[in-house]
Amino acid sequence: MKAYLAKTIFFISLLPILILCGCKKDSPSPEQKRINELTASWIVSSVENDGTDVTSEFAGFTLTVTGEKTYSTVNGGNPWPASGTFDFVEGNLDLIIRDDDVEVTIDAVSETTLSLSFRKTNIGNQAAGIQGVTGQFTFNLTRKTN
Repeated sequence: MKAYLAKTIFFISLLPILILCGCKKDSPSPEQKRINELTASWIVSSVENDGTDVTSEFAGFTLTVTGEKTYSTVNGGNPWPASGTFDFVEGNLDLIIRDDDVEVTIDAVSETTLSLSFRKTNIGNQAAGIQGVTGQFTFNLTRKTN
């Protein structure tokens, strides 16, 4: 009887430890960590097109990225649709593909800055007279503070 009571007390005393160990929060996946880094509203610092500073053409540009892999832009011009979705290229968290099939390289990301580069080759409907700028773009952005 004593042995049974001792075992019961021992297992009851272990129960809180087992419960606490079982309640550990799962660490986010590398992809989720990258999404968390990107999720913010970003404002333009500088823009280059084929090595030429074109920042003035993107005055007021804002890129807003959500945790659901969507984005929206203000004053994105031809290089950026007004909104869309994106996903990571498998095996590379520094390369995303937008829903317009443009591959965007994440050159750098920190708490306060984001640098993205991509090649824009299509400019829409040329037959309808829609004109746009093509080339290699680099957008250097700063996290918008409230």
